[in-house]
Amino acid sequence: MNANETIRLLILNDSRKEVERLISMLNNAGRATRAQHVESEEVLTKLLQEQTWDLLIAEEGCSQLPPETAARQIKRLNKDVPVILISDALANGGDVSQAVVDGIKLGAADVVQLDQDQHLLLVIQRELDNREQRQQRRRADHKLKETERRSQKLLDSSRDAIAYVQDGMYLYANQSFADTFGYSDRDDIECMPVIDMVDDEHQTQVKQFLKDFTLKGEEAESSQLEFNGVNAEGAICRCQVTVTSAIYDEENCIQFLIHARAEQASDNAAGNEVLQAELQKIKDQDTVTGLYNRLYLVEQMERAVSSAIKEGSTATALYIEVDNFSDHIQHQMGVAGSDLALANIAQLLKSHTLDGEILARFGDDSFMLLARNQRADASLARAEAICKQLEQHIIDVDGKTAQATVTIGVSILNENSTSAEEVIDQALKAVESYRKEHDGAGNGADLYNPEISPEDKAEADLLKMIQGALDNSRFKLMFQPIISLRGAEDEHYEVLLRMLDDNDELVAPGDFLPAAGQLGLMTKIDRWVILETIKTLSSHRAKGNNTRVIINLSRESLCDETLAPWIGVAFKAAGLNPDTVVFQVDETHVTNHLNAAKALFHGLNQINCQTSISNFGCSLNPFKTLSHAPSDYVKVHGSFTLEIQNNTESPEAISSLIKQLLEANTITIVPLVENAGVLSTLWQTGVHYIQGNYLQAPTEAMDFDFNMEG
Repeated sequence: MNANETIRLLILNDSRKEVERLISMLNNAGRATRAQHVESEEVLTKLLQEQTWDLLIAEEGCSQLPPETAARQIKRLNKDVPVILISDALANGGDVSQAVVDGIKLGAADVVQLDQDQHLLLVIQRELDNREQRQQRRRADHKLKETERRSQKLLDSSRDAIAYVQDGMYLYANQSFADTFGYSDRDDIECMPVIDMVDDEHQTQVKQFLKDFTLKGEEAESSQLEFNGVNAEGAICRCQVTVTSAIYDEENCIQFLIHARAEQASDNAAGNEVLQAELQKIKDQDTVTGLYNRLYLVEQMERAVSSAIKEGSTATALYIEVDNFSDHIQHQMGVAGSDLALANIAQLLKSHTLDGEILARFGDDSFMLLARNQRADASLARAEAICKQLEQHIIDVDGKTAQATVTIGVSILNENSTSAEEVIDQALKAVESYRKEHDGAGNGADLYNPEISPEDKAEADLLKMIQGALDNSRFKLMFQPIISLRGAEDEHYEVLLRMLDDNDELVAPGDFLPAAGQLGLMTKIDRWVILETIKTLSSHRAKGNNTRVIINLSRESLCDETLAPWIGVAFKAAGLNPDTVVFQVDETHVTNHLNAAKALFHGLNQINCQTSISNFGCSLNPFKTLSHAPSDYVKVHGSFTLEIQNNTESPEAISSLIKQLLEANTITIVPLVENAGVLSTLWQTGVHYIQGNYLQAPTEAMDFDFNMEG
């Protein structure tokens, strides 16, 4: 988009002052802007249907109209309006990267932090350019389709006999080609081997010619092929064929061309134009209902799609399907009577048709109405009115009466539509959607809504499962031993969380915790883990075990100021010594929330709990993080261990890391120990503890024999 063009902009923001600042910022940057502050879903729907917009900029926490609602409405109305989300995660100390991920999942093209105006300007220009490219591509696609359609019509109506051959078989033949060989219908030739229409005497010659011509590919020059052909009656006919390389229906193939005789072309050109027009009218009409037929409708719809792309016009398609036609109307009135019943319904529908609209019979028991220059909400209301009127209508066929209902699917045809086929398919899906939502019943109307992607559906199912697991105690604790390499007598376990699905199968944390974070359930889950662990550990230590456990905390719990006092109360209620539990936080979360980490670690130390930082060593300056938020334990990132075990890295990196941690008087843990070969290397580094499936995989009980290891 040219920098001098006016940006047509929609803005969602609770603060009118911020709306004015945004517009002023764009104007000061030399971007002329025609903006509209949107304060409700109704206003947004009206604006989207009445005008064309380039962009929508939405405040992340807008309460008047949530951005996800706006994005859904844009998708529903099939509008190409990119959404840019403004987030205040950085200003509020939140997780910026997570805010970006959440925004893009919501449907935003990008997420920009509040007050980063230069970044916003760049994103705006990029999205405007991308939108312009999409429009150009759609226009190019339609020009190509129009060219292909015109070319196909020329092929179909050509007086010259034309066919396309691939792998020795006819892909396509026009009617003139069929007539040349005495076939009444060109469909009889398609998929027929070329050799079947060649006299035995010339078959070897034709096979060799086609083989040689195919090997030359696109470089093959136009050639003449003469042979004795065999027509539909088995008679011999002399053929002179011009053979060229071609592409048909996106397939590389060979074109056969037999020129029409001049006198034949002259006679045909002198045909009666009035007769041709009458024949065309008959060709476009459905004989049962008197309406247009399906072929004519599709042709007109393709023109409407082209018009929408060129001129920005809007139309709607109403797919009208008679409910239970075969079981009800046809069974009651018979085949002949059901045709008359369809004609009766067609006349009622025709009474709803306005000038310039096209009503056609689409299938055995369905119709389609193409309504030009009509908005989606108006078409939906119109469809509902048709349903109600038809429900009251009595079909009378030779004194025998019946009643019928219809289900109507409405789809939008605008500048984003790619083909008539797409628009029709969307209207059919709207009918399916209506019936699905009403347990198979019809007699209603629905506007097409894009289907939820398999990924979105899987995510929704997962969120439902997580909520169900919380409500029905379907979480499970697992324990993995942490073994001392220095002969320490105390026992350590890391507490790991699993979820049970509907089939009582264990779900790994990586498969559900990110979704739980989106739901805002992590603090609730963490507190459940803490309480269950304290209860289990109390029982375990009562048997004389000197056991300490490590519990992982989420980013949300790290930032929860009430967590440390709550943990203190939980220990007192259970009568458990707080120094038996180590609370562990991921290094990334500590780095991104240093103040919150310092406050939490201090609060935990106050109640005599120890702390740990996991996945340590992969940030830009991990020891700077450790200096701001000192921790009792550090678990190094598992990649260090894996690289040694896979022989992709020397032990020097982990040795250096462990050495610095030991100098900082920190207790060190190395995870993901998967074989015995790495043990001597780790022992030499001076690491305190190791953990991994080689020692023991997570189990439901704290039952590891630490004496055996000693």
